[in-house]
Amino acid sequence: MKRILLLTDFSDTARNAAMYALKMFENEKVYFDLLNAYDLEFSGSPYIMQVKEELSEESLKGLKNELSLLHRRFPNARVELASRFGSLIDVVQQEVSDFHPELIVMGCRGETALENFLLGSNAYEVIKNVDAAIMVVPKHAKFKKPEKIVFATDLKDVHKDEVVEPLRDLAHHFHSALLFVNVLEDEYVNRLDAEEKIADHFQGLNLSFNFIEGDNVSKGILKFMDDNDADIVTMVRHNETFFERLFHPSVTKQMVLHPEHPMLILHDKVK
Repeated sequence: MKRILLLTDFSDTARNAAMYALKMFENEKVYFDLLNAYDLEFSGSPYIMQVKEELSEESLKGLKNELSLLHRRFPNARVELASRFGSLIDVVQQEVSDFHPELIVMGCRGETALENFLLGSNAYEVIKNVDAAIMVVPKHAKFKKPEKIVFATDLKDVHKDEVVEPLRDLAHHFHSALLFVNVLEDEYVNRLDAEEKIADHFQGLNLSFNFIEGDNVSKGILKFMDDNDADIVTMVRHNETFFERLFHPSVTKQMVLHPEHPMLILHDKVK
């Protein structure tokens, strides 16, 4: 049975992301783990153990409240509660190591997931440090069947079946069209050869290959999604240069508000 990790800090943003995930997978057999990480922001206090216990109680209380809210909408969802002491990154890394979830779902405060990353966030820290497929959901995004999913790629990052499996499963389940967008043209790539290799990973799906131009890659991706009425954007997290270009702070002020697009980040675990 599929296992999905839902991260929560009890905010409306996190709750919306959890709702998005429960709606997305409501017709599949899935175990959800609702996880809250709590940590001490100071040290040296003689009351540190007492504070830790209080934080633990608050964490569990918050999780029970979230579960109640989720079950009002999705009474049949299988949701387990996980309250963990430690930093968010350390806790999530341990959960991935212990339970190997197929997907991690978390919210972001930006109007779009791309904007959120440009501004900096816990979501970006999780993406940088956790080797797992991650779905990042903007704060007001509501789930709808993904008719079209955009895959922003350099045509060199789709080469391992296990890396793209979460996307392939999602596209097959919803019969989504996959729109591959080449966003980097700094190096020569044999396009026909690359497209054939990519297509081998997504047999039976409706595929198209596209190119965008311009220095502002993030804005180009958002415009392409708007022009094609796409629902989700996907990327592979494996190439530092690729991500630096996509999420460089210098383009923050150039971003404009767009309809909200969740992001699916796939991880190539071999560095």
